[in-house]
Amino acid sequence: MTDEINTTLAATLRAAAAELQAQQPPPALQARIRAALPRPVSRPARRVVWAWSGGAAFATVLLGSALMVLRPAPPLMVDDGLRFGAFVRIAPDDHWPTGETAAWLVRTEVPSERLAALGLPYDPARAGESVRADVLMHPSGEVLAVRFVP
Repeated sequence: MTDEINTTLAATLRAAAAELQAQQPPPALQARIRAALPRPVSRPARRVVWAWSGGAAFATVLLGSALMVLRPAPPLMVDDGLRFGAFVRIAPDDHWPTGETAAWLVRTEVPSERLAALGLPYDPARAGESVRADVLMHPSGEVLAVRFVP
């Protein structure tokens, strides 16, 4: 019985293929249709442009990063006023390092009552709180200037 089903199925499929073949347009019409269709254009040049533009963007970012890393640091501002972000001098001018002598920048927390000892205004109601500050120090350990950090 399976042989009958297989033969019947095979015969049915052959008949369907012949019917489908008969429904195809004639070869001349197929050739005219293919001639009327636009030709596919290969675009390898566009891929090359994208590759070069990506490489150029990477090179620009790399060069910009290198320039930012290699540029010299901005000079430290020292001011006698209490402007936000500027250093306030504490030591006299003759104690400041000269020439190639380095100074250290130390981030610390200063008790607010210490502000009065430095000659700076402070609120006695907040005497128990500490204030974040950057301290510019001489290599000997002497405090040269201070700035307060938010």
